[in-house]
Order: sequence, then C-alpha cells, then structure tokens
Amino acid sequence: MSEKPLARVFYGLTAFSAIAGTTLAFVLYGFGTSGPPDTTPGMFDVYGQDMAGRLADTVSYFTTWSNVLVAIVFALLAVRTTRRGQIFHVVLFNALLMIFVAGLVYNAILAPSGVPKHGWDLLTTTLEHTITPLLALFVWAIFGPRDWLTRHQILPALVIPIVWVVFTMIRGAIVNAYPYGFLNVVKLGYPMALLDVVGVLIVGVAICFLLIGIDRLARRWSEA
Repeated sequence: MSEKPLARVFYGLTAFSAIAGTTLAFVLYGFGTSGPPDTTPGMFDVYGQDMAGRLADTVSYFTTWSNVLVAIVFALLAVRTTRRGQIFHVVLFNALLMIFVAGLVYNAILAPSGVPKHGWDLLTTTLEHTITPLLALFVWAIFGPRDWLTRHQILPALVIPIVWVVFTMIRGAIVNAYPYGFLNVVKLGYPMALLDVVGVLIVGVAICFLLIGIDRLARRWSEA
C-alpha cells in the first residue's frame, strides 16, 4: 500500500489546526485574557483561581481533549498515511466522534446562548470548534482511512468520552465547578446532570452510526 502525498498534506493541515487552536487556548486562559468569565454559579472561572487553576480548567474541557486527540491521530497519519493497527483504528474513531460532538454541541447549543467572542478569543474558538471539526471530518471523508469504523468498535469509541465524564464529575465535586452548563451539578443537581450525560451519550452512539455510514458511502464512491 503506497503513501498518499496529497492526503499527507491535508492530514498535516488538520493536525496543525488542532494544535494551533489548543495552544492559543492555553495561552489565553493561562494569562486570563480569554474574555469575561462566566459568572454562573458552578461554572469555571468563578472561584478566583490563579494561572495554574485556569490551565487546569483548560485541560478539563471536552474540546481540549477532542482537539488534542485529533492532533495526535492526524499527525501520525501525516507521518505515515498507511499506518494501521486495531488500537489506532479505535483511537481514530474516538477522535472523529469527539471532535464531531465538540463542534455540534458548541455551535448548536453553547454559542447561540453564550457571550459573543472577539479578537484572539474568536480565532481560538473558531479553530477549536469549527475549523478543526470540519477539517477532520472532511479530510477523513475524502482521504480515509477507509473501512476502519465498524459497529463492534462503537463501545471502544466511547471509552475516552466516558473517561472524560468521570474525570469531570470527580474534579467538579472537588472544585465545585464544571465546564459546561448541562453538567453543572451546582445548578442542576446530580439527577439532571447525569440525565444530560445519558442524553449526550445517546447522541454519541447515533453519531457513531452516522460515521460508519459515511465510511461505507465513501468506500463505495471511491470504488466507483
């Protein structure tokens, strides 16, 4: 199986977008220049933390996990487009699922009700929530790898998101703050927050089936 020079370029571009957005986010949050904090009780940035606390918050965002995973996966594909392996297949599935969810939830739910972004904050947000998700999904749909996504991999593809949920709920209980409103236990209480988690997981499973369908359609298109 030969290397694909054009695919390598677009894999690299996707990885660069994810790295750039994540790096800018760490800089802006670290120096406290990411715009006005959310003053809603139970949300990040309301308990007066220092730089270390702000950086810990940045690490805790699902968007950060998604972009870091995309950066790793697509950078590895850029280095060797013929890379294979069962573990790598599952990690790719995780990356596609998570970046899809990150882009969908932000643009459909969080952005319309949030504070408008400006300047560097707008650039960072656009990279992490719009450009990188679109690039990752578009590049994968066009260049593959093909036939990696199956129904048997759906449960493994949910492992990292579930780990993130567990991490977020444990850390939230410690610092009494959460990254997203639908997980804000302080405001919603545990029953409603956990119900929201179940709802997002159901959406995640639906997206897995959608990605599998796209994979099959792209394979048929390439064969035709």
